[in-house]
Amino acid sequence: MLWWIAGGIVVLSLVVLIFVALSVMSHLRAFDNAARAMQARLVDGQRRVEPRLAALQQTVEQMMPQLEAMAAQQQERAALKAAQVENS
Repeated sequence: MLWWIAGGIVVLSLVVLIFVALSVMSHLRAFDNAARAMQARLVDGQRRVEPRLAALQQTVEQMMPQLEAMAAQQQERAALKAAQVENS
């Protein structure tokens, strides 16, 4: 008789374990669907942004000589002002 009770408890615990495992799997499936959707949006956003970033980088590279020339002119002006202040 005791074996029947122990067997019943084991079977009942296995049924509960299977129910919990199925519940967890359904939650994980929902999480997987959300993660896949987010990954697809991320890839789409990256695909849209990459050409714009490349164009921006090209613009910056084209402007660098001009900016460096402007910085050199400002340094020359600052040096000239410093020399004028010293001579005064």
